[in-house]
Amino acid sequence: MRRALLAVCLLSLPLTSCDDAPQQAKPTEDDGGGMRGATGTQSGGSGDVSIAGSSDGTIADRYEKALKMIKDKDWDSAREQLQEAYRRSDSKEVKTEIRGHLQMVEQGILAQPTVTGPEIFAHAAKVMEKKVSMRGRLIQGGAVAKVTYYFWLDAGAKVQCRFPTLSLEEKKLIFGLPDGSEVLVRGTVKPPWGSNPNPYVELSYFKLERRAPEAPKEAPAKPAGL
Repeated sequence: MRRALLAVCLLSLPLTSCDDAPQQAKPTEDDGGGMRGATGTQSGGSGDVSIAGSSDGTIADRYEKALKMIKDKDWDSAREQLQEAYRRSDSKEVKTEIRGHLQMVEQGILAQPTVTGPEIFAHAAKVMEKKVSMRGRLIQGGAVAKVTYYFWLDAGAKVQCRFPTLSLEEKKLIFGLPDGSEVLVRGTVKPPWGSNPNPYVELSYFKLERRAPEAPKEAPAKPAGL
C-alpha cells in the first residue's frame, strides 16, 4: 500500500506548476551581541520506514504532504518534507525524483521578495516569527553562548543570522567565506536574545551568490637591521 502511494506521489508531483512563484576555521567565540567586523543520518530506505519524534511519517507520507504544500505554494515546508524524505531514502530512483522537486521548490523560494535590515527593525512586531528573505554581504561573526554560530548580514543594516539547523556542508561553506561575500538567506525572524538588542534571523536556507576575493596576506616584517 505504501509503495503504491509513493508511486502515485512520484507520478503526480511533476504535474505541479510553480509559474506563479513570484547555499575556515571556526570564528572566535562571542555571546552573540558584539559586532566584531562584522543532515540528518540516513537510516532505512523503503516507504515503510517510520521516523520517530519530529520526523514522524514514512517517505510516502512526506511526499504526499510535500505535494499538497507545493500546490499551496508553501515552499519552505515542502522543502523540509522533501529533504527529510531524501535523507531517509536509499533508492537511487526516488532520490533522483526528489532532487528534481527540490529544484522546483527552490525556484519558489528564490522568487520570494527580499527585505532589508532597516525594514526588519522598523516592522519587527509585524514580521516576528515569520519567514523572510534577505540579500546582502556576509560578515563573519562568532559563537552564541556555545550553542550555535552567527554571522552578520549587511543588508542596509547589520542583521544577525544564526544557523543551528543548516546542514554540515552549509555550515562549512559559511565558515570558509571571506567577508563581503554576497549571499541570499531565508529564515524566521526571532526576538532579541543575549546581548544583541535587535531581532535576529534563524536560517532555514542559505545560498552563496558571489564569493568575495580573499583578503591579501600581509608580507612578513623584515628583521631589524636588514
